[in-house]
Amino acid sequence: MPTLLSLPDDILIKSALGESVLEAARRADIPIACACGGKAKCSTCRIWILNGADGCPERTALERALVERLGLSNNVRLACQLRPASDITFRRLVLDETDLRMTSQLLPHRSTSAGELKSVVIFFSDVAGFTHFSETLPPYDVMYLLNRYFTQVAEVIELNDGYIDKFVGDGLMAIFGVKGQDDAPVRAVNAALQTLATVDRLKPFFASMYGIDFDIRVGLHLGEAVIGSVGSPGNERLTAIGDAVNVASRVETANKEAGTRLLISETLYERVKDEVEISDFIRVRLRGTSDRITLYEIKKLKVEAERRLNEKGARETMQLGGKTWHRTVATSELKEGDYKVIEFQALYAVILRRGGRVYAFNNACPHLKLPFFESTSRINSRAGQASTFDENGTLVCRWHHSGFDLDTGEIVKWCEALNEDGTSAGMEILGDISKNRAPLHLIPCREEDGYIWVGLD
Repeated sequence: MPTLLSLPDDILIKSALGESVLEAARRADIPIACACGGKAKCSTCRIWILNGADGCPERTALERALVERLGLSNNVRLACQLRPASDITFRRLVLDETDLRMTSQLLPHRSTSAGELKSVVIFFSDVAGFTHFSETLPPYDVMYLLNRYFTQVAEVIELNDGYIDKFVGDGLMAIFGVKGQDDAPVRAVNAALQTLATVDRLKPFFASMYGIDFDIRVGLHLGEAVIGSVGSPGNERLTAIGDAVNVASRVETANKEAGTRLLISETLYERVKDEVEISDFIRVRLRGTSDRITLYEIKKLKVEAERRLNEKGARETMQLGGKTWHRTVATSELKEGDYKVIEFQALYAVILRRGGRVYAFNNACPHLKLPFFESTSRINSRAGQASTFDENGTLVCRWHHSGFDLDTGEIVKWCEALNEDGTSAGMEILGDISKNRAPLHLIPCREEDGYIWVGLD
């Protein structure tokens, strides 16, 4: 008979073969929540397998369906479906009515992730001397300064596959390796070095505008942390919890005494030592600990590592600002007056260059759902194959002659070719379109690394 150890109750249960964890727990008077009555319609009976996960049977079809929907980790199982054949230790994840309400799939929100232990790199940064200039500058200027800095640093972190956990005052915490990326350690170091380079570019501006010497300190540590969502339902955010977070924060703080800008822990250094060059190392006793550890001051990446990570145009996509940015055409390929129609899963996008600027928008008239442009490359290359522009640079729909502002997407002139009944001349079959004055669906775009990128949700 398998033995089940339930935590935090610390109760041992002898389970009969073929008996579910939920059934065994109820027999032992352990209060496992089960909003759906044990039918795998909710996840409130979820448990975290701490020991013995390898010996657990495969998920049932019902459990697989719910797991795929919720994205539960491998060690999180449904007690109503798991029928252990060997000993396990598990922790209940729904302990009271608040937990039940938070995780119930009967409520109209996605459940909060209970957490998963992962090896990640924690990134901490802090502004040096922040207290001094926050006391000397007006609050609005301090806010402007921080936002200018954070905006650029956030982009660096996201481009290196990092996840920004939080901004606290002048501090920033980020996590690398949330998705288990093998190169997360060296990408975290790359992000730290690029962050310092970003600050160096900002320094002259802040010095001339505010008369301050703006600088930051960065600390990185590789260790295990529980990665999960925290917050009330609908307001969750991903975060990391564990000793690794505390150590990373203390590594960052150690910069102040050492007079350095970037320090990494020994555990992280062991993972990246073949790809970095160091300036020095120090032995310190981190605040709140009794042990002395070695920290390494990173000078730069070695040439091959830097080339591999930062090679221009190497990626097809990148995550930035909550969007997935897709690499499309080379900047040199889109001459003045040219356009391209690019197919994506959710839409066709028009990318065009006009007046020296690049614009992108959905290649579908928001009223008739018909394409503005066919798959040619020059505007007006063939009569009827493309919408046109008037003397003000307004995009004029080739179907019903409404005009759209490319900067805002707003309609600046409405159907010039409407019949008296409100239908579009020549398109009467579509009925009255005059009541659906939807704006043009603009798509964010940017020129970077020699390519034009478009950002989709």
